[in-house]
Amino acid sequence: MTVQASRTRKGDDMDRLREKNALVIGGSTGIGREVCKLFAAEGANVAVADFGHDADKSSLLAELEPLGGRSLAIEVDVTEEKQVAAGIATAIDRFGQIDILVNNAGIGGKHQPLLEETTAHYDRMMAVTLRGVWLGMKYVLPHMLARGTGRIINTASQLAHKPSPLNASYCAAKAGVVALTASTALELAETEIRVNAVCPGATDTPMWRAGDPAWCKWKTESLPIKRVAQPVEIAWAYVYLASDEASYMIGQSISPNGGDVGW
Repeated sequence: MTVQASRTRKGDDMDRLREKNALVIGGSTGIGREVCKLFAAEGANVAVADFGHDADKSSLLAELEPLGGRSLAIEVDVTEEKQVAAGIATAIDRFGQIDILVNNAGIGGKHQPLLEETTAHYDRMMAVTLRGVWLGMKYVLPHMLARGTGRIINTASQLAHKPSPLNASYCAAKAGVVALTASTALELAETEIRVNAVCPGATDTPMWRAGDPAWCKWKTESLPIKRVAQPVEIAWAYVYLASDEASYMIGQSISPNGGDVGW
């Protein structure tokens, strides 16, 4: 299946994020990369933050440049609190303000029984996938509260709502992201800061391709749509949540998952 990754801005109405400034943490590959591209196509300036992935960050900036906005790359390890704080400060310094924060950094599970999982792996999963989201919100919120407006979009997973076997720590971390998102959104409901989550289903990303083939085959065959998503199919949900059209969305989990979880 071929999925249109993006449209050019010339001659169409792709302007939802014009003059907005976005910071995408975990933005150089997979879903985050497509989010950056769509945000730029919609008129935003985009700061791409990631841990390593230098070649990916450079090639992404080259793709963003023709779209007309400003872009920059920032090195951020979300397990290091000072780096998260510094990355957010850098984006504010370069752009003047952050209108949109996407907390997308995460790591994959090892698809193994809980009894075989090490404490070190569990702790790293929580540090990257859950604590990293908490740190991103913690350090952007003073800035957004001072301005009285903002959008925060956290990447969870459909596995937060429908946990799978052999994936306990990943499912737990993503469920934590959903709860963290909802609680923070309610705290801020009377402001103009909107906090929501995207809960992608199985998606053809480097993390997915690095997973256990047998588990991935089982998961794909269990999907009603019988295929995994392309990253751009997920990225459009972030565009909506970042836009003014999502002003009534508070603490929600948008679930593009091929029918794996229904409400």
